[in-house]
Amino acid sequence: MSSFAIVTDTGCDMPAALAKKLNITAVPLKVIIAGKSIDSTLSPLDIGNQSFYDLLRNNVDVKTASPSIDDYERYFKKELDRGKDILYIGFSTGLSGAYNVARIAAEELRDEYPERQLLILDSKCASMGQSLLLHYVVQKQREGATLRETYEFAKSLRHHVCHWFTLDDLHHLKKGGRISAAKAVVGTVMNIKPVLKVNPKGKLEIAYKARGKKLAIAKLVEQFGDYYYPDGNDIIFINHADCPEDADLLARSITKNYGITNFVISEIGPVLGAHSGPGALALYYIGKEK
Repeated sequence: MSSFAIVTDTGCDMPAALAKKLNITAVPLKVIIAGKSIDSTLSPLDIGNQSFYDLLRNNVDVKTASPSIDDYERYFKKELDRGKDILYIGFSTGLSGAYNVARIAAEELRDEYPERQLLILDSKCASMGQSLLLHYVVQKQREGATLRETYEFAKSLRHHVCHWFTLDDLHHLKKGGRISAAKAVVGTVMNIKPVLKVNPKGKLEIAYKARGKKLAIAKLVEQFGDYYYPDGNDIIFINHADCPEDADLLARSITKNYGITNFVISEIGPVLGAHSGPGALALYYIGKEK
């Protein structure tokens, strides 16, 4: 059994069954629906993810917030009290303040647990890109790598985790302050579907503009061929915001064009979904560069 635990946050959107298999603990980010704050988990909301996206379609006010320092300390202490060191890999600082809260919590706990190590890493990733990074990090851990070796592996690999996605529009990203109002206009004109990526700094940028959803999906498939690193992948992650047919089409298209058949297809959770809005579709894989 490894001497250290791997901890993340629910911004990773990892399916609960996979998190259990990988022995990953996720600190809950907050989802605030019509003024009521709830902890997100890696399982669907009690109301169901489809109902959540219906709320967004009906313009119900939904916001998100980072865990508190106390939240992080509580989750970290569970592992520290078991005699475990900790590797925390968190939501990109380019998109969330959660990592910085985790860093402060770790600093406070180092005095209380001087015999334990707490290494805190900004993943530069989001949603299932963060999960994909964790997938390979756990493999490294299970191969017998030390805490420091696993940390350095994750620090290097994060720059090769590609995130490409398309949205029905940019309204929700603008509302959450992730992009400017000027950029948000793109998603409302002439059925233009933005194709975005997470850049090396862990921030969002618009890469292409496609006329309609099918062409946007075709663009995701096309760029996959440009960036994909065949020797570095054993699995491809896809997730969606209440559009499973689009996710299936994307997977089938990648299989048809590149012969790849090993996918994990899941839903975008409420933390990311609050900013992407319904209809978002995302693709994650190991690439030559981010």
